[in-house]
Amino acid sequence: MADIAFKCARGVVYRATTYDTCLWVSPNSRSGRWNVPQTGTISQYCTLDVASALAEMIRSENLREVEDARELSVSIWELRIDEGAVVDYSTPSLAEDQGFEWNALVSDEWGPCQAEARRLIATGARGVIAPSAALAQGVTLTLFGPRTEIAWSVEPSLSIQIPARHILRGAPGAGLVRDTRFFDEAYPDVAPRNAQGLFNLDLNAERRIS
Repeated sequence: MADIAFKCARGVVYRATTYDTCLWVSPNSRSGRWNVPQTGTISQYCTLDVASALAEMIRSENLREVEDARELSVSIWELRIDEGAVVDYSTPSLAEDQGFEWNALVSDEWGPCQAEARRLIATGARGVIAPSAALAQGVTLTLFGPRTEIAWSVEPSLSIQIPARHILRGAPGAGLVRDTRFFDEAYPDVAPRNAQGLFNLDLNAERRIS
């Protein structure tokens, strides 16, 4: 089994929701790439840019037509995170060096990622960085475990607290709908973005575990 490298992740990420809260403390009600309701996994899906957050929502709701997407009212939240045990799979080499297949991260088949989430959580991971399956060169950060939002200006006193603020509400634009990669579509042949190089997230190596 390859070593897993935990990193500290500090910075700003985004979430798209259709409801009035952005975080939760209960298990997810439906399956996702990094969670299965039957196992009680709690996964909070975030992205490192607003466009990816919207694209993930468009893909999840299968809104392939611009007219249908215009009917969707989405809230975008900005979250200020400071996590000490995040695993970075944002490039093929980073994923494969830690024992996970890159193609599984963007596959329509979620089983391998769901199993990997259980493995990572068992080692103490609090999140995983991975490519967005919905938007080429987008990057996601999925947080494991319960979280609750606090006011943006407040410093967290508990590990589950995240400063958050609502930054906009609206419908996805036509260009983003066209750029979104839907289920049953091939993933674009483009180079992934290394999360370390993105301006809004600071990643520092912490330790490696076997």
